[in-house]
Amino acid sequence: MRRTLLLTALIGTTGLFAQNFPFPTSNATWVQYFEVMITPPPIPQFAWMSTANFCVDGTDTLITGTSYTQLRHCNADYVGGLREEDGAVYFFPADSTQEYLLYDFGATVGDTLYDIYVNEELGLGGSSGWMGTRLVDVRVTAAEPNPNYGGRIGVQVQAIEEFITESSEWIEGMGCIHGLFTFNPINISEYWYGLDCFSHNDTTYWNGWYSEAPGTCVPQYMSVAEQHLGRTLAYPNPTNGMVRVEGMDRNLVVRDALARYVYAPTTRVAHEMVDIDLSALPVGLYTVQDRNGRVVRLSRE
Repeated sequence: MRRTLLLTALIGTTGLFAQNFPFPTSNATWVQYFEVMITPPPIPQFAWMSTANFCVDGTDTLITGTSYTQLRHCNADYVGGLREEDGAVYFFPADSTQEYLLYDFGATVGDTLYDIYVNEELGLGGSSGWMGTRLVDVRVTAAEPNPNYGGRIGVQVQAIEEFITESSEWIEGMGCIHGLFTFNPINISEYWYGLDCFSHNDTTYWNGWYSEAPGTCVPQYMSVAEQHLGRTLAYPNPTNGMVRVEGMDRNLVVRDALARYVYAPTTRVAHEMVDIDLSALPVGLYTVQDRNGRVVRLSRE
């Protein structure tokens, strides 16, 4: 269970705001990105290096007598169990013998929350980061319904450990804006990461920034740990028009960076080999998915 030290003089303020957005237990997808700088300031450019895809499909599991919702890499292996109690979200990692606190949406300004679970390696899709699994103590600096997040409670926290000055932000019913298991990256190592897309049921709430729009997030298989699942190869990528994709059938859908469907002519070259013409589309990032759920991300230059 969580350990919370109240630093405010107010009594009974935890849970001051009623929760209207519980943490999802089914039909939810989180897509998280990791980028590295390829062009230095004053006009830095970043290249997408890896992705972590997490899904809950409503499957429950019983761990040490407590019910959890199963969290998985989308269409793949079991990651751990999630549960929510009194606004606090707990995570029981698959390789652990205990649960950890991820977020607390019942916290109030001035609270100190101990042992927040952070796992950069898991959250970045296996890409090496400057930290592995650790537990962080934080102080709550803001906690209130935020109109920028559709009235969801936004909790801002500041790490209070010696020599650690990161801050982070949690959104009720979604998680951290930097990803389920990540904190705010200190951008001194020429990299960046965050939450690219979050959807629940048939609504996308986060696609680069908070929004409420029809649709669902499409997992991106670009991480070392997940590439074998898609078994796709796209070349040239980036492309200025035509790109050949191996490992997909012809029944494809193409979406832009806002998850909107766009038209791109396709030609079947051979079994599970398709040419896609992006020449009529604007410069940007596109996602291609076939009927078997295999996904590849393309860059149109």
